[in-house]
Amino acid sequence: MTAIAELDKLSYSIENFAKATDLGVTTIREAIKSGDLIARYPNSKPIIAREDGLLWLRSLAVEKPGYSRRAS
Repeated sequence: MTAIAELDKLSYSIENFAKATDLGVTTIREAIKSGDLIARYPNSKPIIAREDGLLWLRSLAVEKPGYSRRAS
């Protein structure tokens, strides 16, 4: 499956969401555990709905952690 086709899916396993976002599985699991990213459970296996994933991605910082813009 190509990266473009991957973005058209309605939901993702944790592993596929990590691949689609170029993030690690641990990062995704930590976001779910903290409540920042919603996982849904149609059965015992969690999935991430496309819209929930997009909302989480849009909520992430736009600057590197620890970086602050200071006027010179």
